[in-house]
Amino acid sequence: MTSAEPATSTTTAAPQFAAPFTGLPTPVEIVRPAAVVKIDNHPRALPQWGLNQADVVYEELVEARLTRFAAIFHSTDADVVGPVRSARTGDFALLSNLNRPIFVNSGANAYTARALRSVDAVSIIDGAAIAKDVFERSPEKNAPHNLITDTARIYGAGTAEGRTPPRYLRFRDEGEALPRSTAASGVDIDFGQIEASYRWDGAAGGWARAQNGRDHTDFDGVRVAPENVIVQFVRYRQSPANAATPEPVLTGGGEAWIFTDGVVVRGTWERLSELDVTVFRSDNALIVPLTPGRTWIALARAGTAEIVP
Repeated sequence: MTSAEPATSTTTAAPQFAAPFTGLPTPVEIVRPAAVVKIDNHPRALPQWGLNQADVVYEELVEARLTRFAAIFHSTDADVVGPVRSARTGDFALLSNLNRPIFVNSGANAYTARALRSVDAVSIIDGAAIAKDVFERSPEKNAPHNLITDTARIYGAGTAEGRTPPRYLRFRDEGEALPRSTAASGVDIDFGQIEASYRWDGAAGGWARAQNGRDHTDFDGVRVAPENVIVQFVRYRQSPANAATPEPVLTGGGEAWIFTDGVVVRGTWERLSELDVTVFRSDNALIVPLTPGRTWIALARAGTAEIVP
């Protein structure tokens, strides 16, 4: 009498990948390009679409002491994104280290439009041939604060010409400790006409954002509350395209406050050239590992932010 040998399992664990902008695990490697969308933050643009689906969001100062968002989409799709607004010369430095991203904006002045052609990015501009059927006007708001799109149309228009982005931020492994940090309730940032505030929400695991004293929610009523907030203190200079437009200087280095997991790490930022990814370090020169998830980066002038203990 013979007995059958026990079956041998040939099942192997699926390879684990991490999204380059969030550090969150993904079942497959994400090889599509990053999509950078300029999103309006004028009072008449509120509430916006798609902000909570972006992996990384930059808030930059524009004319009239208002702000505008540059939202990077990569690991997550959004059914609606907008209102989409025009480019600024300061956006070029945000594009140059993403390995030919897709850049989505609703036009630009003549100087900026010419300069944009020299940037290594796939540009989708309202009215350009490549942008046919990419945009539409929402009846929910009045022009110019109602131009919308979605990630399916963005990638349908520009994926073939874009390239996979580099690893963008450093994220903590499970159980990894943070560098020297201090407990913080949040931070207040005064851009001028826009006052942005973040408060730690331990239950949600994020920094709940308010704007000019009101909860900042998206069009679906969901509060903006990214897992990480970085205040990157930069110098602004006059844009060559428009004397009234401030342009952030995003190379070199300076002070940075990194808010993650209910604490703040006071440190610095460094970017040697526009082709380099910005590195955020603690005061003892260690790269600060973020909580896996979304990150909002405020490009603030020195002296315009205050940590709330």
